[in-house]
Amino acid sequence: MKEKPRSRKEPKPRTNKAPKPGKRDENKERTKERILDVAMKLFQKHGLDGTTTKQISRQAGIAEGTLFNYFKTKEDLALFFFQKETDSLIEWFRGEKDLQRAPLAEKLFAIIHRQLEYLEPCEDFIGAVFFRSLQPRSKLSPLSLESQEFRIKYLKFIKEVLSEAEEEKEIPPLGDLGAYAVGLFYIGIVTHWLHDPSNGKQKTLAILDRCLQMGTRFVKKEGWEW
Repeated sequence: MKEKPRSRKEPKPRTNKAPKPGKRDENKERTKERILDVAMKLFQKHGLDGTTTKQISRQAGIAEGTLFNYFKTKEDLALFFFQKETDSLIEWFRGEKDLQRAPLAEKLFAIIHRQLEYLEPCEDFIGAVFFRSLQPRSKLSPLSLESQEFRIKYLKFIKEVLSEAEEEKEIPPLGDLGAYAVGLFYIGIVTHWLHDPSNGKQKTLAILDRCLQMGTRFVKKEGWEW
């Protein structure tokens, strides 16, 4: 008798499918945010230079090699912090419909005040980063290509805010120069904020308000208005 041919079993479908690209990106982003959260707490406790990558990876519950896959240096962590700050700021502003109808000085005050509130829990860390940014070879330097991505995004956002004021004839056309001027002004405010011993940084906020009121009046077509 002829043997019946054995039927080949169909291979079982794999159950451990690779996550979809969108899901993979979400998981990666969550891991980066968890690492950042842990790192910021350690930076505040031990300082930027006093914190090691081994401490960060241990607290984040990942291998040190995995940490380097996400952030090659502690400066890359700092850059991610400022990237998140910029994204959070833009998202917040676009949800504030009443603020978008406010005068330019009020808009800029709210924007910069929001940034200072974001930095407030990390004041010591910001001071260390500011010092690092003065070093030409640092990734945190305003001239470094690594820091340009979030800086340009911030400047484009500020330019949008100024352009709306230009359309309302609140100020004359300023072009890119206006955005760069606000960016430099913000750096000056942060410098004063870091050295402000007043309760609630009230001196910095007073200077911020006064400078914005004077600045917006100055750039009007009519010139100085008091």
